[in-house]
Amino acid sequence: MKHIIPSLLLTIGITGTSASASTTEMWREPQSVVKEGKQYSLIIDRGELQKAVRTSTNEYCFSEKGAGVKPLVLIGTPVEITEFLIKNETRGIENNITELPDIYMGITKYVPRKRFIGLFPLNDLLITAVEQVQKFQPGSIITDAAGIPGDLKGLYEAMEKLQENQKEGGQILYVKFSYLPEDGMTKIGSKTISFSKILKIMQQPS
Repeated sequence: MKHIIPSLLLTIGITGTSASASTTEMWREPQSVVKEGKQYSLIIDRGELQKAVRTSTNEYCFSEKGAGVKPLVLIGTPVEITEFLIKNETRGIENNITELPDIYMGITKYVPRKRFIGLFPLNDLLITAVEQVQKFQPGSIITDAAGIPGDLKGLYEAMEKLQENQKEGGQILYVKFSYLPEDGMTKIGSKTISFSKILKIMQQPS
């Protein structure tokens, strides 16, 4: 594959999805498939995001077979993603892959049709969410010097007061969970982790 001229590759990326605070969901990231195109060209088909289905125990799962082999993805603004994590804090992610038990998380700007590259420390998501909320609800959240909220309950109460269009404003982020580390991803747990634990990790200074 290394000898193929890049100009012959027609890249088809991940289909974008519109996220809103009321419908932000967990997705499965598709696996890339190389296909033959016309005139000896190759097509890298990255497929479409598919809605992630929870297990009978209400968790999102990594497994050696089926949909569980694919990474999990959240797409939305910092407020929308934080709201999802808080609303689902009693749920989490299970990794049932014996030889690869770790769970990694990374955050990047969402650029449709491009691969994931980690860019941000985990706590930057909470800091950005706080900044977004305080723009509309000034002085409503107590934070430390780094801007990390000391009380997630206060952050959630402030987010609840926002209009939907205020929650949807700002940079769209791509939050990825995987059992395989990638550049910019951080190990957040092993075998199982709740979204409430993820929020606590995000409150820690980088």
